[in-house]
Amino acid sequence: MENNIVENKIKWVYLLGFFLILALPLLNLPPWFSPPDWGKTIVFRIILSLMIFVFLWQVLFQKLNDNLSLIIKNILNKQSKVFLSFWLLIAFLGVYFLATLFSQDPYFSFWGSPYRAGGFLNFAFCIIFAILAFLILRKSDWQKIWDFSIIIGIFVSFIAIFQQLGLFSKVVIPFSGRAPSTIGGPIFLAIYLLLLFFPILFFGIREKNLVKKFFYFFALLLFFYVILNTGSRAAYFGLLIGIFYFVLFYPVKFHFAAPSLLQKGGVFNRVDPHTKKLFLVKIFFGILLVLGILGVYYLNADYQVPQSFQENKIFKTVNSRLSISLAIKDPRFSSWEIAFRAMKKKPILGYGPENFSIGFDKHYDPSLPYIDPDWGSWYDRAHNFIFDIGVTVGILGLIIYLSLFAVLFSGLQKLKKIKPEKIIIYHGIQAAFLAYLAANFFSFDTFSTYLISFLIIAYSLTLINQSEKKQNEIIKPKIRSVQKLTIVKIWTLLKKYKKAIIVILFLFLIWFIWACNIKPFWINKEIRSTKTQSQIGNYQQGLKQLESVLDSHTYLDSYLRLNYVELISQNLEKTPPAFQGILVEKAINALKENTEIRPYYTRNWLLLGNYTNVLIEKGKKNLRGEAYYYFEKALQLSPKHLEIFIGLAKTDLLTNDYLGAKNNAQKCINLNSKVGECWWLMAITNIYLNNIEEAQGNIEAARKAIYPVGSKSSTAQLINAYNYIKNYEEIVKIYQTLILQEPNNAQYHFSLAVYYKELGNNEKAKKEALRALELMPEAKKQIEEFLKTL
Repeated sequence: MENNIVENKIKWVYLLGFFLILALPLLNLPPWFSPPDWGKTIVFRIILSLMIFVFLWQVLFQKLNDNLSLIIKNILNKQSKVFLSFWLLIAFLGVYFLATLFSQDPYFSFWGSPYRAGGFLNFAFCIIFAILAFLILRKSDWQKIWDFSIIIGIFVSFIAIFQQLGLFSKVVIPFSGRAPSTIGGPIFLAIYLLLLFFPILFFGIREKNLVKKFFYFFALLLFFYVILNTGSRAAYFGLLIGIFYFVLFYPVKFHFAAPSLLQKGGVFNRVDPHTKKLFLVKIFFGILLVLGILGVYYLNADYQVPQSFQENKIFKTVNSRLSISLAIKDPRFSSWEIAFRAMKKKPILGYGPENFSIGFDKHYDPSLPYIDPDWGSWYDRAHNFIFDIGVTVGILGLIIYLSLFAVLFSGLQKLKKIKPEKIIIYHGIQAAFLAYLAANFFSFDTFSTYLISFLIIAYSLTLINQSEKKQNEIIKPKIRSVQKLTIVKIWTLLKKYKKAIIVILFLFLIWFIWACNIKPFWINKEIRSTKTQSQIGNYQQGLKQLESVLDSHTYLDSYLRLNYVELISQNLEKTPPAFQGILVEKAINALKENTEIRPYYTRNWLLLGNYTNVLIEKGKKNLRGEAYYYFEKALQLSPKHLEIFIGLAKTDLLTNDYLGAKNNAQKCINLNSKVGECWWLMAITNIYLNNIEEAQGNIEAARKAIYPVGSKSSTAQLINAYNYIKNYEEIVKIYQTLILQEPNNAQYHFSLAVYYKELGNNEKAKKEALRALELMPEAKKQIEEFLKTL
């Protein structure tokens, strides 16, 4: 009796833990829970670590129930149906650990960054979550778990709708475009709902209670509506693949509603009455599929769409995302080619978890379509699960990952013959797996999608395990006598010191929760609140706030310094010129510390070079060698990144090495002639070298590449360059053009007067000076002094 009470209490502790974890996708409260996944993973790790502690206590003090004991026997039995799939999951965790151990940046691979909330630790917790769900949850618990997950999905969906419609705008941040809800992005929201879509589908079809059936199909329609509104092509593709498999490959020989049709051994003695209905459904879906393909062709053929459709928000979103011309310009296709090159260089264990950027930068090629700075040239994910896993964990990890899904899929397929009354569940889980993999062929996981995907894996393990024979019929695991003796010795030792072990584990738990979760959680809150300070114009307070935590060392040190540098960058122009140099030096010091923490992160070195250029521009010409050192370190990590050659060319221009600037600008053009800044730097360099005709051609090339050649900064560069070679005629032309654009700008008129004087045209100089005086009478003394010089 007492054991049952203890067991029941422990069961509810676990259930409460699972419910709290599955509610985390709703959590998104800046600045504490920002970025969205970061706060969720912190709470997830705290809750799950407490659950792990309770589980270990339960094992050490032999509080295991019969169900848990049976599962443990099954996973140790090679003849068990669940054995291979369970140990593939463990093997996948093992490969991640080895990849972290041999990573190019092990520290970052282990901890990750709040930007993505990844890293080995978070991934390991996701797998442990799946293992605990498999070991602890009973058959009666799973329905509660799924129903609760669906309810959370409904809340998440409503928040997305509120965001899009601008409802409750004081609480919910409105979005005019594709709403992310609380998940962190519309794509991730769509995949999160996609993973819940198929469990809802088979529960809804199977449910007999009308109220619950309505609940499931309401959620199904709601999720479908929100997925459409996200505009996620990856989710559209996943949904299509999942439904395609679910409908067209649904077994027509078996049906959960007609188990009486089966003879002994699983052979039919007559035709299933549901077969005709199933065939009609398949035909209907096939017609819908053909119509859908024709519809996509129609939309891409520029046929006239009725006005009522054009004004519909859902149609606008879906139509824009089904454009084939835009899809083929997606830069992720080029990123896959780069990722494939990186994967070939480190095929076994990859570059390490979270280190995709190291491999990508090393093999980056700006000559590939749509992968230049204008479209985005810095990737930390491949947006494809094959290349993400292949580059970071290696081909070995990819093989194990695919094998896990293949074995689970096969195990569920076999269950269709053993338990035909549950075919729709097994088939629905298979469809969910295919939809998930199809969607992630064009995307990647975040915390919320990991949570549901590993929940489905745990559920699949449970379904396969439940198909085993009764406990007394199971063949006992064959363990060699030496192995058995070792296990007995270890178990005896653990039992002997179980109290000491549990105390040590408890102390470790307290340290882990504080040092690895609560403390970094607070530091990240400080980081995020500085952004709010900056947005309201109080960036100096934000800088002081960040500086106060720079010395509080945690695994967020690199992330903290990058945010500190970003805050300086965003507000540098707002700072008085006399204090800009101080801020730049602070940024450089922070970046130098960052290169020690993450020496293989290219952008640390690139930013160092760029900030050093700012100091050179302010007169510290002696820093040329230092700037070159930083850019060359960046080149070692990424030999073809255009931004590095652009930085080098600027260093050369600032230090009057015009031949060096021309050489670096030419390298930039050779790598990708469609990038306007490369042509612009070549143009400025040629002006300094007095190659005016060549410079004019460069300017035209920059203009064709959509570089802002007419901007104020570009104009200032041209004037400085022409002034250096005393080509005042060109400067006069520039100011004449500027005056046509802004005829009442007194400074333009006065500057034009100065250059007319340089050309000896005193009459025009006087005319422009008087016009400046007319527009700016407060400068009377200065202008009159100028007029006297004429």
